[in-house]
Amino acid sequence: MTEELPELPGFRYVRPLGKNVHLYRDDGGEVAVKLLIDPARAAEMRTALGLGHPGIVTVHRAGRTRAGLLYLVMKHYPGGDAGALAPLRFERVLEIGIQIADALQAAHRAGVVHRDVKPANVLLDEGGQACLTDFGVLGRDRLPWTAPEVVASGSYSASTDVFSLAATLWHLLAGYPPFVVPRGDNSHAALEQRVLRGSPPPTRRAPQPLEALLHQAMAADPALRPRSAEEFGLRLREILRGTGQASTPDAVAIHVDHAPQKPKRKRWPVYATVAAVAVGVIGTSGVLLLQDDTLPPSDKVQPQNAAAEGTGGPSSKVAVNVTRVNPTTLKFTWTYPSPVAGDKFAWRTNDDLKSGTVESPSIELYAPGALCVQVRVVRADGSNASDNTWSPEGCGF
Repeated sequence: MTEELPELPGFRYVRPLGKNVHLYRDDGGEVAVKLLIDPARAAEMRTALGLGHPGIVTVHRAGRTRAGLLYLVMKHYPGGDAGALAPLRFERVLEIGIQIADALQAAHRAGVVHRDVKPANVLLDEGGQACLTDFGVLGRDRLPWTAPEVVASGSYSASTDVFSLAATLWHLLAGYPPFVVPRGDNSHAALEQRVLRGSPPPTRRAPQPLEALLHQAMAADPALRPRSAEEFGLRLREILRGTGQASTPDAVAIHVDHAPQKPKRKRWPVYATVAAVAVGVIGTSGVLLLQDDTLPPSDKVQPQNAAAEGTGGPSSKVAVNVTRVNPTTLKFTWTYPSPVAGDKFAWRTNDDLKSGTVESPSIELYAPGALCVQVRVVRADGSNASDNTWSPEGCGF
């Protein structure tokens, strides 16, 4: 442990969890501690933390290290981030959308704009409640969920948060960001142009009223979007009631409490539930915990078509995970049920420029920008030689 790391009475340092995020443990449980290298907009963050809203992450305590760095001790959210579970049922997406819209409205009323709503910043607690983290912390990979006026002029507002929430819900439905084109040009310049045009195509995984609302909320013209996060949340509630899943606004929370969503798979380390530590929120400046470089947003499984999701062979069940190793390298790994000794793996990239065969379920590829990979399982005995099914794409950004 270096001098930059905080000393927490009663807790012992365990290991790093990500960039500037560390795991600590006492006899009762674990906490995640975030070092804030650049605590911008600290006054706004104090306001957001003080709201005590169930849709905003819980920070137990703030302080400074001996070297003067600000840090936050945050409750752990064992459900991970919502993006890791995508694609989700549209009913679950509606629940998450309502909860996050409520949190945004509370922040907006207090004069706080989030600025970086995206799947990686939506955490799930032990009861399935969705909570927003990283208010005002601008992550590297926010472009596919960003409003056009932010791209054009860097202008943030409550309306840009509504746009980003709609883009996040689109992602949770489809399993990949709304302005990414599978097997297409997903360079930074291409993504910017699509964002500036706004209104991506329908996900084709939700009822028409939800598709229409997301289309409107991601309009390039802010005047065409719902006027507030509150209005957006009310319209999401109306759609959910129409499905028969909830009869009152409060029924969403009741449904989540009694039937929490469990992760389908874990794609990165999750922390244990926070111990009941007798610590209070210290009135110091700070921003919320867990930036996107802590939990890479590119680490997603992205189903693209019915053929890829078929049940005919092992390749259709391959789950491709992606992590960025460094600014020019992406690492693709994959898992699948019932592996057989001798299995090999054919792989190909979405730009059709790279392909090959490997004997272990992992490759590292040069990728300074976005890149997607599909995988096909090749049995040693040739039993699936006639099966040309490829896995869903895994995309890194």
